[in-house]
Amino acid sequence: MSGKKIEERLEEDIHLIREFISDKVEKSGSEGVVLGVSGGLDSATVLKLSIDALGKENVHSVIMPESTSPEEDMRDARWLVKRWDIEYDEIDIDPILERFPASSEEKLPFANLKARVRGCIEYYIANEENKLVIGTSNKSELLLGYTTKFGDSAADFFPIGDVYKTRVRKLAKTIGVPERFLDKVPRAGLWEGQTDEDELGYGYEVIDEVLKGIEAQRPLDEIAKNNGVSKKAVEDVKDNINNTAHKRKFPVVLKLRNRTIGDDWREYTQ
Repeated sequence: MSGKKIEERLEEDIHLIREFISDKVEKSGSEGVVLGVSGGLDSATVLKLSIDALGKENVHSVIMPESTSPEEDMRDARWLVKRWDIEYDEIDIDPILERFPASSEEKLPFANLKARVRGCIEYYIANEENKLVIGTSNKSELLLGYTTKFGDSAADFFPIGDVYKTRVRKLAKTIGVPERFLDKVPRAGLWEGQTDEDELGYGYEVIDEVLKGIEAQRPLDEIAKNNGVSKKAVEDVKDNINNTAHKRKFPVVLKLRNRTIGDDWREYTQ
């Protein structure tokens, strides 16, 4: 595909995402959106798309630092909401986390707690203001299950959920997300020194090409060969998809009758 066609496709995607956001808000009868602003690329991108789609007066952002939050990210989050003149709250979640004394040396349970506390705060504000919670996860994260169940995966809709991480950067640049966010090292900031690539074992440049091959249902050997990566890398990515399928589905309901929620029930649309 030529550079011009790729650019046209990107502009079309941006238009569709903005329409999607405004359509979701309008049809729900809500008065805007609430989102957590982390200081990272994805939340900055979704924030800008929300402003473009709804107007800044209908966007409420929340910055939720805790003791291990990278100070650079918190500083960038504050800078961004002030630059775009967005209503925001800053809520230190440490006092809440202290009510859950860590009983394990494992990092993940406490890290997941942080994401879930943030999700609770977003939904509380959204309920108070008749708004929807807009998710900031991208396609790479959702496919890999690189989200916290009932945490950052808790949202009413995901506007960039069909955009691979490496493409989010291009999209962000096109819509005017400030330069300082474009080349940031992806990290959730859930513990000191954490980065996405350390946890996932591969960079997003590799992961996204493998995911695209899997999405196209190509043989694993072919994906590895075409992208110059080991078959193990491809298998690791595929295993991540398979092992986290539960994060992308409605909780399983035991089927007892003809049409079961999450199985063969179809919602009526007007």
